[in-house]
Amino acid sequence: MHQLVCRLHPHLAAAAMCVPSLLAAPAAQAAPLFAVGPGANETANVVVSHLPTWVQVVNATASLYASDSGTQLADSTTLARYSFLRVLSGGATRLQVDAYDDYNNVIASGWVDPAQVLPSAPGTDWLVASNASNLWRSADASADAARSVERFTPLQLVDGPVQNRLEVRVYRADFSGVVDQGWLDALDTGPALAPQTRVPSPTDRTLGLRTANTTSQQQSFLDAAADAARQSAAQTGVPASVTVAQAILESAWGSSQLSVAANNYFGMKALGNLGTDGVVWLPTSEYDSSGGLYQTVSPFRAYKSMADSLTDHDLLLATSSRYAQAMRATRDPKQFAALLASAGYSTDPAYTDKIVALMDRYDLYRLDS
Repeated sequence: MHQLVCRLHPHLAAAAMCVPSLLAAPAAQAAPLFAVGPGANETANVVVSHLPTWVQVVNATASLYASDSGTQLADSTTLARYSFLRVLSGGATRLQVDAYDDYNNVIASGWVDPAQVLPSAPGTDWLVASNASNLWRSADASADAARSVERFTPLQLVDGPVQNRLEVRVYRADFSGVVDQGWLDALDTGPALAPQTRVPSPTDRTLGLRTANTTSQQQSFLDAAADAARQSAAQTGVPASVTVAQAILESAWGSSQLSVAANNYFGMKALGNLGTDGVVWLPTSEYDSSGGLYQTVSPFRAYKSMADSLTDHDLLLATSSRYAQAMRATRDPKQFAALLASAGYSTDPAYTDKIVALMDRYDLYRLDS
């Protein structure tokens, strides 16, 4: 009898009648974070918490680079759309990954740009229901049935076997999400190749927005932002008054999804660099070349602290030639804000007025003394 292996895709065609081999996932580890600036060739072992375990290529193709920076490729491998990549660590600009084939084998290793991938389900341990069966609430023989599972339903192994049952995630036929998790009899499952479509991470959650409507919440934000902005000003020269006003305006007093999820108060994207705590992906609105608005998902920098976010933002202002004229007016916060806007920092025609109004209302100028 030949062993049959099913390739999972939106239109399932075949199933196997054999028990899958079980692969243990390697333990998590600290990631080396690559420094920028003086001593950039040195690395520090730090824990980067905002890194996905798996990602999938979402572009038509993606390059696998030999290092965290530069254009040298790891090898001749071109990553096709929907390739599964296991994330090993995060560098200063890219993610270090292992690329897997359909048979749970690592076929290449290297670095990938976060803009070319999205967090995904694991690329290994895919199964398919080879028979119509029940999903049980536990591995115990006396467990209750949670639901029925149709033949050819896509599954992913979570644990087992325990008492001849496997714990699995049950996916929708189009892989758009997990519908349940429970235990199936091992004989009712078979191995399958990795899906050739986008499979979101089963741990993805839509983050709710927090509000900061009360005076006490706003004061807490002001106190924290003031300390962080002063630290940044000492390093970059950017007026702390302007930085705090920008943080208030751009993060809605720290209630935005990015600030809550990743300590990112300015919408800094992970294009060119990751944050000090890795990268997160969030929905965003972008404009195409004809001016049309469309929805997409983009990578954003994640930071370990508010101070890291404010300093990274201010370093951009201090080092970009676009804002050179503004940096010559750091002693005048109002003029500094106006020059930022005129240099194209914001397309909002009222941006300068909004920043100045916040500086006036909360007397942020005192932070510059």
